[in-house]
Amino acid sequence: MTLFLNTLRGGFVKMKYFEKVDAELIHNKVLTANEKMVFIICYSFRNAPRGCRVSYQYLKDRTGIKDSRTITKILDRLTLFGMLARKQINKKTLHIVFDKPTMQDYILDNINMRNAQKKAYAKRKNKPVDKAKIIRLKDYLVVSKNAE
Repeated sequence: MTLFLNTLRGGFVKMKYFEKVDAELIHNKVLTANEKMVFIICYSFRNAPRGCRVSYQYLKDRTGIKDSRTITKILDRLTLFGMLARKQINKKTLHIVFDKPTMQDYILDNINMRNAQKKAYAKRKNKPVDKAKIIRLKDYLVVSKNAE
């Protein structure tokens, strides 16, 4: 089955390129339309000289999705189904792979990165208390209303 990816320019549709995909992907009832579109866009770069390297902004522009967190959720679901794996090269660029051995390495890297982020967050959240700012109640006289 051939799926045509179009771009809207000035009120008319201009064909940019087309990508062949399996009928299984089109008729997959588990994946959403956005997940299918992100997969097809990424898969179209599989034969690029440096591999599939796309940015969040590129995926947002091509799909019309406004939030990077939505793109992250979509990529996480595609990884969960074993369709692709990604590694963040810098804060914006993703390297996406489709072969199983490399996918395992990238998934392990992502797990290690997320664990490190969790530890750093917990360390920031649980920073030590400055003892000079603590008010001890025993230093103050507490008077009850019935003490008269």
